Formats: sequence, structure tokens, C-alpha cells
Amino acid sequence: MMRALKPVFLLAPLAALLIAAAPTGPTATPPREEQLARAATLLDDGKLPEGLSLLDALLATSDLPADKGQVEGLRSFALARAGKFAEARTAIEFAVDAAMTPTPLLMRQLFVLRALTEDIPAAGQALQLIAATDPKWLADLPTDLVSAVLADTREDDRKFDLALTLVTAAYAPADQTVGDGDALRLAVIAGLAKRGRLDEAQPIIAALVNPVSIVRLAIDRRFQSLWPALEARLGPGADLADAMFIAAAEKILARAPDSIIARAGVAEALNIASKEPEALARIADIGATPEALARMTDRELWAVSLKANLLADAGRADEALKSLDAAAALPAETHPNVAAFRIIAADMAEEAGRHDEALKRVAAIDSKGLNPFGVHALASIRVCALARAGRMAEATTAAASLPTGWTSDGNNRALQAALACIGKLDAAAALLIKRLESEDSRDDVLFELQPFLITDRPNAPDRATKAALRTLKARPDVKAAFAKWGRDLPSAISPPR
Repeated sequence: MMRALKPVFLLAPLAALLIAAAPTGPTATPPREEQLARAATLLDDGKLPEGLSLLDALLATSDLPADKGQVEGLRSFALARAGKFAEARTAIEFAVDAAMTPTPLLMRQLFVLRALTEDIPAAGQALQLIAATDPKWLADLPTDLVSAVLADTREDDRKFDLALTLVTAAYAPADQTVGDGDALRLAVIAGLAKRGRLDEAQPIIAALVNPVSIVRLAIDRRFQSLWPALEARLGPGADLADAMFIAAAEKILARAPDSIIARAGVAEALNIASKEPEALARIADIGATPEALARMTDRELWAVSLKANLLADAGRADEALKSLDAAAALPAETHPNVAAFRIIAADMAEEAGRHDEALKRVAAIDSKGLNPFGVHALASIRVCALARAGRMAEATTAAASLPTGWTSDGNNRALQAALACIGKLDAAAALLIKRLESEDSRDDVLFELQPFLITDRPNAPDRATKAALRTLKARPDVKAAFAKWGRDLPSAISPPR
């Protein structure tokens, strides 16, 4: 997982470290300071071998731990820039240990290198150490790397403790929308419920801002005691929660009117409130030119995905696919997640009934670098495109390469869809029921099967998939499992779609 992420290291001049990590005592003589400054200049000029050679010489003549730590801190950034992550990590570990008060830059580097060397437990410990030192420092960490560490933390108690640490620290990086923080909050709320500590979740539940998050709790029997209060927060047609979400997003946008993330946050809120035309108007110009796209960060690019979905919902599939294709054409070296846009575009073409186009798009995607989740998504698109194009024999053959049941590390939603497309409804239902039974996917399935989402709409871009879900939900075995774990949101407080 970590190897798929772009390494993120300090891009500001390394001379800043000479101030940030300077010894507090009178141990550094002027000649030594001049040599450190010279090394920093060499590194900033791209002369890594010369800079590292000078730092190695300084390290050999440093006696005090504070002096060695200062050199090692600088060496860590230089080694990381050279792609020597293991050596860079060794250096930063020493630098942090040697510092009386480690700086935010050093702590950030410690977390990044522990994560990129795939020591997930140690990276999690670094997150908790940073939160304990100064919670404000968390916002300066690479958001995708924090998310990856959380996702790759397998042990349940450790994962819960890490999520609780971040929520308690009010973790809110600038490159996430106003509603993004709810994912962490929901994980903590579920963890507290599992541990019989739901009473401790009240402040966290009160902090939820996305109506979708409130709905997820209001349909899950684990939180049945909270349903009356949650229903009151939603209001008729979920209008009360929608209005509060939009207001919160607009408030953030007012503070940062040029922020693509903030604009996407408002569009997200309007979309959830079933105000799709207004949502699209807020982000229609985002990524409109190749130059604008190239300047966008990976996280900003997800606004293009939202824009494409809104265009597709408005019946403008050609424009939607054009937007996704433009994002997918960006260099993978600078935007490592562009493969996801190719998969999204293939899926969108398939859902729009453009089966031949979807098959061509799938064939053009190199699946070698994809994880099992992506591989299953791509294969499912191909199976459904073949089946819906009337090529059932080919679809069945294509599906033979997929797992026939639930997997612990794959894309069970995609597998379920593929099975439904080739008419294997018993197997699809069994997989859906297993997804309901799993604590990791239950809330997703309960939400996916809500009437306001799967009701047929003439202009919906995913009518075939919704029809398949309605068929599965009507089965007695699925009905029983659904009723065991959740409920349909009462129509009085359900959004229109």
C-alpha cells in the first residue's frame, strides 16, 4: 500500500532545518555551523553526493548526541531525497531521540519514513506521539499517508486507539472537505459501541456534520437507542441536517474562497441535499484546462470525480467522461492515483449503457499495478458490460477468474455485482449477506440498500445496478439478514434520492 503513495518530503530549503533543529546549548562552533550551512546549500542545489559527503564527515567528528542529532536530521532529508528510505529512517530516529524538544519538521519526517518503510505499528506510534506533543502538528502531515496508515493497521484495538487519538485531537487537515472527518468519527463511534461504551460517543455523534453519517447510524441496529435523537437531527426529508451541512461547508469556503477542497465541500453538501444543479454550478470550472488540472494535487483531483458524477446525473455523459479522461491523462509520476480515474470512467461508460466503450476502456487499463480491490473492480466492469451487451457466455467465462465468495482483502461489492450480472443470484445474495454480517462493511451495505437510493429514476445513470439491488433485497434470505442488522430509514425523514 505505502509503495503506491508518492513520497512526500520537505521541499522548502533544507537550511530551515539548521534553525529548527539547532542545539540549544553553545556546542556548535562557527566553523561547524558554516559547514552545515554549506551542506544544506549543496543539497538544495541538487548536489546530493557532495552534500551527503560533507554531512558524513561532520557526523564522524561530532561527539555530543545533540550535535550528531542535528547532522542526522539533515542527513535524513537528504537520504530521503535520494530515495534511500531505510537509511533516512535510521537517521531521523537518531535525530528525534537526540533532540530535547523535537520540532514539527523532525516529527513529520519520522512519521513519513516509518510509513514509507511499511512499519505500520511504528507509524501509528508516531501519530500518537505527535498528537500528544502538539495536536496542531497533525494537520501538517500528508493526509493520504495518514489515511493509508489507518487503513493498513489490521489489529482491531490498535486501529480503534489510533482513530480515537485522531478524533480526540480534532484532526482536520486543510486538504479534506468539511464532511471527510466524519469517516473517522463513525469508526470511533462503532468502536465505542462494540466495546459497550456508546455513552462516551455522544460528543462525537454531536460533531457529525454530513447527513449521510447521521443516516448511517439511524439505520444500524447497533445504534437503535439513538434513533429518536438522530431522526430529530435529520428532520423532515432530512432537510434540517442538509441545511446545517451546507451552512458548515459555506462557512469554510468563506474563509478560503479560492480553495478547491472547500468548493468541493460545498458541492458535496449540495449534492447530498439533492440540489445537483447547484452543486455542479459550484465546481463546473474546476480542472477545465490541462494547465489547471496539472496544478491540482491528488486530493484536489477528486473534485473532478464529483464533477463527473454530477454531469452524468444530469444526463451529460459525454462531458462527464471527458472530465475523467483529462484527469486520467495526467502523468502518474506526479499524480499516482490517476489509474482510479480510468476505472471510474470505464464504470461510468458501462452504467450509461455504452458497453462496447466500457470494454475498450477496461482493455486499455494496465492491471499489473492494481491491488486486489482494483483488479476486482475492473473485472466486474468487464463481466457486467459483456452480460448487459447480450454476450452472456463471454461474461460467464470472464467471471470464472474472480473469487466465488467473500474475500478478506478484495472488493466484495464488485464481486457481488459481477455475480448478479451473470444471473448467479444465490451466490450474489450469499455475498451480500456476508457483507452485512461483517462489521467492516455492514454500514455500507445497509446504506446501499436504502429505498431512497435504489428506487428507479428514469434519468439515473446507474439504473441497471439499482435494479439488481432491488432484486437482491426482495429475496427472503436477504430480507431477513437486512432486518437483523438494520432497517429502512422512515420515509418521513428520508431524502428524495
